[in-house]
Amino acid sequence: MPNLNGYIKKFGSVPFSEKPFTDADNVALCYIYYMPFEQVVSANFDDEPVPYDEAAKALFKARGSKHKPVGLILMKNISVQMMAMSRQPRFAEMKMVACTDNFGKEPAVQFNAATFLLPSGEVVVVFRGTDDSLAGWKEDFDILIEDDIPSHELATEYLEQVAAKFDGDLIVCGHSKGGYVAQYSALHASEQVRNRIKYLYNNDGPGLADYGYLDSEAYQQLLPKYRHFIPQSSFIGMMLSHDDDYTVVKSVRQVGMMEHDLSTWQFKNGELKTARGLTNKGKVTDLVFHDVVSNLDGKQSAAFAKALNSIIEGVDQEGLMDVAKNLPASIKGGKAAYDALDDETKNALKEISEGVKKSVRSSVKTVITGNYTTVRERLEEESEETKE
Repeated sequence: MPNLNGYIKKFGSVPFSEKPFTDADNVALCYIYYMPFEQVVSANFDDEPVPYDEAAKALFKARGSKHKPVGLILMKNISVQMMAMSRQPRFAEMKMVACTDNFGKEPAVQFNAATFLLPSGEVVVVFRGTDDSLAGWKEDFDILIEDDIPSHELATEYLEQVAAKFDGDLIVCGHSKGGYVAQYSALHASEQVRNRIKYLYNNDGPGLADYGYLDSEAYQQLLPKYRHFIPQSSFIGMMLSHDDDYTVVKSVRQVGMMEHDLSTWQFKNGELKTARGLTNKGKVTDLVFHDVVSNLDGKQSAAFAKALNSIIEGVDQEGLMDVAKNLPASIKGGKAAYDALDDETKNALKEISEGVKKSVRSSVKTVITGNYTTVRERLEEESEETKE
């Protein structure tokens, strides 16, 4: 089945002047930007942009001239894809600049972005998804329970800086959490910046916490330019509030989390291969997230945050690869941290767990009986019930 690698081989010799930036190019850039280009490309907007092929070769050399995983779940095929693109004229002629690296534990933040300058004059901003760091995973969970995370402000500021520095149409992309902050930055940028956005890509990233943004003027302005791609059994992309704005793509995998991997997405004639709609798994996930998150109260949110912080501290590792290498000690530390939690926190976590189980049973029944409704339809129903 044709995949991203096939697209690069078939169209890598076609310049952007002949084949303008495509949805597939968006997937390619989001995929290879999981590689730590910040090691070889400056974060300074005023430094000279680096040709993509030079950056890729320099990074490959810095990593020992071997294809190695970027993390526990970020496999070495990302490095293989990076180098394959460097040998193709279409991608080699791009330039990279301002590769950021913002990382912190208190508060948890893992934020990375890069700017790709196309020979057409278009400017592509790519926000990285979650890397191997536990801080990055902690920030992911914070998205579910916090009104604001550090990456919100960082992403908006970055996009504004790009717009101030470079002329030309803006294309804003991201995968997973990267898609989430891409959407957030575009919605919260100035109207002048939004007017310059040609495309906004959210590749299987969650929606925002507040459903109110769906009716905002900024969202309505961006909607014609918005491309929200999710696989058939999407898990991450079904989190939080999203409109019926997504396009379902086919993956060679059949499980939500495995379908999340961009390298598994299918292509046909140089375009993403689409499906008619979500699988039943995807529909159940959509209903469960909507139900659980909307019913989470302040006490439960606080308990979840407290437990997560305690367990991560107990595990006492930097990233998932470290956890795997020190698994017995990591498990022991995490369990000890959980056991030390107070009864009130444990009871709140139990309430969350019971709520998830109840929601799963209810959602499965809803889907099986053919009563599944979309986000917009559910919001309208809830609005009518409130009025009554």
